[in-house]
Amino acid sequence: MLKYICFTFLMCFCLITSSNAQTKAVEIVEVKAKKKITFYAINNTDTDKEVFFKVDGKGFRKSSYRPVIKRIPANKKVLIITLIPLKNITPDYTYFFSFDDKLQELSLETSVKNWKELDHLIDKGETIIFTKDECAKCEKLLGMLKANRIRHKAFNISKNERYRDFFWNTISKMKRQDVLISSIPIAIVKGELHEGLNLISFIEMLKK
Repeated sequence: MLKYICFTFLMCFCLITSSNAQTKAVEIVEVKAKKKITFYAINNTDTDKEVFFKVDGKGFRKSSYRPVIKRIPANKKVLIITLIPLKNITPDYTYFFSFDDKLQELSLETSVKNWKELDHLIDKGETIIFTKDECAKCEKLLGMLKANRIRHKAFNISKNERYRDFFWNTISKMKRQDVLISSIPIAIVKGELHEGLNLISFIEMLKK
């Protein structure tokens, strides 16, 4: 009888220990309602964390696809984002998140004053990413760059005429008449143009 009690106690202890060991440092909780989908981040650690969160999909308002970086206090649950589906459309989506003690703001929709500033970015060997609206691959690339904490500067040519001119001026200087807007996302790394990107291979190259 004593052996049975000891065995039962040991099994319970092991189960509790195993359960605690499997608790993730940061968890994402998804709450679905009729007219919205809400995501929360739960920090199960004793230190503050910063969470990077990005939705990829379709069927939501455009603002839903913007990456989010938010600080989550120790042992707290914090609202990350609320997604509002478009009417009469069944949303289809996946999400990606990562966390650290401090995520740096590494992607810049850069505010520039003149052409010299833009050209100087290439001369300095900066990692430049040209993106456009309605480009899932662009959003995914920017999310991967942030998640891997890779410094870069992003230029959305759909939102800014100067950035669009900068794009074509850069292509012209590189004598690449074969490059089209449909090739975006396009990257300039250390003065070299990269198109038709395999995102995983590209990120691995930048990490070296």
